[in-house]
Amino acid sequence: MLLPPGVTTRDRSASVAPASPGRRALLVVSPGAGDPDGLFLELSARADYIVRFAGSPGAAEGELRDWPVALVIAAPGVSTGDVGVLLAAAHRLRPGIPMLVIRNRQAEEPPAWARRGVGVLRCPLLPEALSRSVDVVLGLAEGAAGQAAPGERPRR
Repeated sequence: MLLPPGVTTRDRSASVAPASPGRRALLVVSPGAGDPDGLFLELSARADYIVRFAGSPGAAEGELRDWPVALVIAAPGVSTGDVGVLLAAAHRLRPGIPMLVIRNRQAEEPPAWARRGVGVLRCPLLPEALSRSVDVVLGLAEGAAGQAAPGERPRR
């Protein structure tokens, strides 16, 4: 199966089986659909994740529509405006999907990001710290999905 324009993957099996029990698809939005700084190498090497890259918000929207993406990560080169486009697409196509945005140390983010629960990581960021952050975010998302609303029984 061919990947859509602007989408690459570090796992060749992802084009056939994007996720399976024990493996989750992570969508990294990065200009040029790549990882020039090696920030995502550790995540890409892990057996429990499939890392897919999209070079633009439009390509990311297609991925969100077509693949069971567990988490969206906006790389440091993604503009504030493009993060807004990603947030809108994620909210429309996958309400509640977690999102991490990697920003430069002094970059500001709009207050709407905090209201939508976007996690912001600051550069410089080590690949190991990113990997741990992804684990935490996905663990929190699983915990929230399993919690009962007031008056309901917990889901199992």
